[in-house]
Amino acid sequence: MFTFLLSLSLLFVSCEDTEVSIDSTVQKNREVVVTQQVVSTDFVGNGAQWGGYDMVPTWLGTETLSNADWEKLFERIDFMRPPFLRIITTASWSYDNGGVYDENAKTQSLFKMLDYAKSRNIEVSFGEWGHHSVGEIDQIDMNWIANSVKFLNHLINEKGYTNIKTVNMINEPNGDWSSTQGSYTIWRDVQLAYLDEMQKYNLSNIHLMGPDIAIFNTASQTDWFTNTQNDLGENIGLYDIHVYPEQQLIRRGEFADMLSAYKKVTPEGKRLVLGEIGFKYTEVDAELKQENEEAIANDPFAGNDSNMMIYKSFYGIDMADALIQAMREGYSGSLVWSMDDAMYNSPDNGDWNTTKLKRWGFWNILGEELTSNAADENIRPFFYPVSLLTRYFPAGSDIYQVNLPDKKGLRAVLGVHNGKHTLALVNSHYSSYDLVLKSDDFSKLTLDKYVYKSKEGVDFIGPVNEKGFASPIETDVQIDFNKGEKITLEGESFVLFTNMD
Repeated sequence: MFTFLLSLSLLFVSCEDTEVSIDSTVQKNREVVVTQQVVSTDFVGNGAQWGGYDMVPTWLGTETLSNADWEKLFERIDFMRPPFLRIITTASWSYDNGGVYDENAKTQSLFKMLDYAKSRNIEVSFGEWGHHSVGEIDQIDMNWIANSVKFLNHLINEKGYTNIKTVNMINEPNGDWSSTQGSYTIWRDVQLAYLDEMQKYNLSNIHLMGPDIAIFNTASQTDWFTNTQNDLGENIGLYDIHVYPEQQLIRRGEFADMLSAYKKVTPEGKRLVLGEIGFKYTEVDAELKQENEEAIANDPFAGNDSNMMIYKSFYGIDMADALIQAMREGYSGSLVWSMDDAMYNSPDNGDWNTTKLKRWGFWNILGEELTSNAADENIRPFFYPVSLLTRYFPAGSDIYQVNLPDKKGLRAVLGVHNGKHTLALVNSHYSSYDLVLKSDDFSKLTLDKYVYKSKEGVDFIGPVNEKGFASPIETDVQIDFNKGEKITLEGESFVLFTNMD
């Protein structure tokens, strides 16, 4: 009998220990732990590709957008508060008049954008889409180099756009669609010629942004970074790549692995950004690919180079996931492609008669004027999370590591700037997660809470104000990180906590 009772007693103890162990494991797999491990410092910032409007004179018969459209643009970008923009032009739309330098050639839209960026102290990477050659593409047109640098000097030292910090010459030079047709040697030679010409002016504070390669879904082109460092050294002020991943690459978290490969070959002490980030759908995302192609075919103003998922609320989750993964991998910012449909026509082959757009933007500012659809000027869903990740991760932020439980589609990142905090979380999976926000390094914070949840089609859950801008769902939320704060992060949702203004 004694032996039996002892065995029974040990069994109960064993069961209790097992239950405690199970509870502990479940609890551990819910903890989102904010640390003081620095991922990156001196953040450049998230932002967008802005520029173009080159077709406005052809489409509307006016030199630039209406004042009302500019004011609408400025109001929306003011809410977004981007610390970083990329503005790319072409010689014929800026300073080239039949091969003769002309600083007044078609620059109204460009100056409008640069005036705005300067007034808000926004860092700009300025440049041109491609190089000019005489004969073969490896024969650089040195007259173009001279005029291009002269125009750059005009912008910075004469017009006073000193917020231009880097020059981004030749878009996506590793591609066969580029003016270099994929040649690293030509790209390098153009950069060196440009740098030599800059020596003639007071432009010593201006550096290059590059190599600007389009990597899509591969980590196989890191040699561009190695060669760039070897050949251009300290002349590179900002390293960048362009990414157009498949949705599955993002949602499975493999995007971070690809980004890590380029971060590892970035020279120590140099910052790396996503110079363009958007989504392209291939056979991996077969249903989305078909849906996108059908939507393009059904829209008389959509060019083939369009992502029609900009109208869908899930795109906001995918974009938030991509930006957060980039920040977690130590990238210093991301530029979303793109600000506005009306910036570029498609195809961009010099056909000035086409009214087809590159539909990638947060809106189409010419909805009423060009497409006879005023509703097309409305803010699209993905602006909601992107604007928050731009506004509340300002330039100069320090980015901290957030340790995550093993849950599919869950990502989080912390930014700190001037003693203020922003914590962003995204769940791109379909299941909801019960989580606990924890930290041994941060104690109690009072934060505003923003929520965006994707629904069917264009619909989403997320408060907006009368302008259509994101509004907090709760204010002055008390979070005790030491004790642990329980939250539920629903499937396909984004949450941001901040005490920044």
